[in-house]
Amino acid sequence: MYSVQVEIFLLEGKDKGTTIVEEAKKQEATMLVLGQKKQSMTWRLLLTWAGKPMNGGGGVVDYCLQNATCMAVAVRRKNKRVGGYLITTKRQKNFWLLA
Repeated sequence: MYSVQVEIFLLEGKDKGTTIVEEAKKQEATMLVLGQKKQSMTWRLLLTWAGKPMNGGGGVVDYCLQNATCMAVAVRRKNKRVGGYLITTKRQKNFWLLA
């Protein structure tokens, strides 16, 4: 039987990504797990209209994946009908995990 220690922190900071990465380093975390939502079609159209890149623009999750000193994993539900999850790490993007 394995034992897993989980801690949750509520932090305030000016820049979300930097605050998360710095706190994970300060707490000597071995893994950082981030929830990720799929952008709605309305939000995508708004970004396109504003001339901002949709996927190449970064974001909090992308920043944390690239800059965390520990293993960082982003998890997003693939689809309600099909099931499973999309897992993203620094080296692998949108790996489908059927669980």
